[in-house]
Amino acid sequence: MGNQETSGISRRSFIAGAAATGAFAAAAGLMGCSPQATSGQDSASAADANAGSGSQGAASAGHSWDVKPDPIPESDIAETVDVEVLVIGAGNAGVAAACSSVEKGLKVTVIEKTTTVNGRGGGMGACNSRLNKELGFEIEPVAAQYRWNRTCGNRNNERLVTQWFKNSGPAMDWLLDKADEYGASYTLYAGYSRSQILPEEPDFHTFQAGDFAMPEEAGYFVPTGLLYQSCLDQGVEFLFEHTAEQLVQDSSGRVTGAVVKDADGAYKQFNASKGVVLATGDIAGDQEMREAYFEPLFVNMRSDYMPQGANTGDGHKMGMWAGGVMQDGPLPNALHPQGGTMFHGPFMFVNKNGQRYFNEANWVQAKSIQTLKQPDQVGFSIFDKNFGENNKDSLNYGGGMFWDTMSRSVTQEFDPAEIEATVEAEVEKGNTAWKADTLEELAEKIGVNKENFLAEVERYNEMCEAGEDTDFEKEAVFLYPIKEPPFYATKIEAVILVCVGGLKVNTDLQVLKEDGTPIEGLYATGNTSGDLYAVDYPINMPGNSNGRCLTWGYMLGDILAKN
Repeated sequence: MGNQETSGISRRSFIAGAAATGAFAAAAGLMGCSPQATSGQDSASAADANAGSGSQGAASAGHSWDVKPDPIPESDIAETVDVEVLVIGAGNAGVAAACSSVEKGLKVTVIEKTTTVNGRGGGMGACNSRLNKELGFEIEPVAAQYRWNRTCGNRNNERLVTQWFKNSGPAMDWLLDKADEYGASYTLYAGYSRSQILPEEPDFHTFQAGDFAMPEEAGYFVPTGLLYQSCLDQGVEFLFEHTAEQLVQDSSGRVTGAVVKDADGAYKQFNASKGVVLATGDIAGDQEMREAYFEPLFVNMRSDYMPQGANTGDGHKMGMWAGGVMQDGPLPNALHPQGGTMFHGPFMFVNKNGQRYFNEANWVQAKSIQTLKQPDQVGFSIFDKNFGENNKDSLNYGGGMFWDTMSRSVTQEFDPAEIEATVEAEVEKGNTAWKADTLEELAEKIGVNKENFLAEVERYNEMCEAGEDTDFEKEAVFLYPIKEPPFYATKIEAVILVCVGGLKVNTDLQVLKEDGTPIEGLYATGNTSGDLYAVDYPINMPGNSNGRCLTWGYMLGDILAKN
């Protein structure tokens, strides 16, 4: 479809896109465009707005995004720019989409409201990349997909899951080739669970810069830096401090571009003949959206990894105003128990009452959720002087993030001395890990109920000796007694890494309307897109949220080039 000139677009062609940010953004002092319902909005427009904002997972009406803002007057638009692909958001997802699109010969512009690229993460998940095969760690995708869907309560879109499993390997190969080109190094992370009950896969690809000179504005995450550098080398235009204010639709409802405000407050209209890609991240930076779409336990959780206060659901709101719908809620979140320390192992956990509260040989979502339910939402992992060797032994039967060192590759054997040094370093800091010669002293240092704590340790040791956990049925192989001083405790607090729910999309990543038909010209990727997950985050494929950003971005080049 041809470009839409400003003079040829009616007042109702503009669909607003930068809602009032929530309490988080206000606290950060971010500037935004607040949607206001006005008396000048005609009844048909209001009806369209209400229909467009529908969400099967949202709470009752009354949100700031429920009504479309009035369009920006055409006379206020200072400049019109023609591109083929407009990507809104320069995070992992947006940069991947831009890179694949330019490689298909498309003219691409990326706009980003912050001052930098916002790639975040520790690694990327992918199924059966060439690295998996080279190192002899191939994955059985059928079983892994079953576990993924079951974790999601079978409420997700299985077509999207199959699509991820089929395309994530080729997408990762694409990224690995770029790492080779620019001199970065990579490996597979070894800390996945070997448990027959809760198995995880060796799919977590980690990267080191090596000889690659990371662009300063790309942050620390090497995969995003590689894709960003590749974009620059191929002529992708990045415009920072540019905020999408409104999407543009023609009379048929096709999205043809967006109106953007630059750092000086001037409006520009970008006409995108091939499509607009929403890649604005998740909604965790908007407290109002949290309250509408999160389950209550997660509403006020601390967030890690996102640009704090910046991910305010801008793309979700724009998509709804254009007629799209959110996936069923409450939206799923990727959680990690890393708010205190990065190591917990499979050892006994207690809460502030000094009481054990669940089977600790579990996955990170369970550790996070169970800890959130405790007094002050805090827990402590308790172990004795043998924890290094005990942890090494436990990795024969289980494992997972925060059970290992978070840096070991599949080609390295676990070294107890490394984790021992890590814990001792945390002890020196004095506020996330503690060491004591007696259990009584340890209880005082971590501030738990001493009487309960001592009784709980005594009971736990008895169960270790008997080889049976009669309280929570933890497997006997993970029952390590707490008897030999010095004794240790590490702090456990849960955080949200990202909300992985978003707008409904089809397998071409087009945003869908209530009736399941696509909005032509509008695409969503990364955590702005939905239905790959539901209910919970399937960490049996660790790093798959970042892997979704890479995979959907990799696919979008082909999808957009065919338009």
